[in-house]
Amino acid sequence: MTLIEPVMLVGAAIGGVVGAVWGFGSGIGWAVAGLLGGVVLGPVLLILLLLVLAMLLQLRGKRSPERP
Repeated sequence: MTLIEPVMLVGAAIGGVVGAVWGFGSGIGWAVAGLLGGVVLGPVLLILLLLVLAMLLQLRGKRSPERP
């Protein structure tokens, strides 16, 4: 298993739970819609977040002084 599969599974789990909890206040239908939306969008957003963090770390590394 590569690194992408666990990231997508964790993103789907977190997105599903967050979507269901946010939707539950409006009714059971919204909770199910939030669960499904979170399962679909969770991995995408988590991967994008990790890519942005990686790019920021790359920028930070390039600004540091050169080593001999």
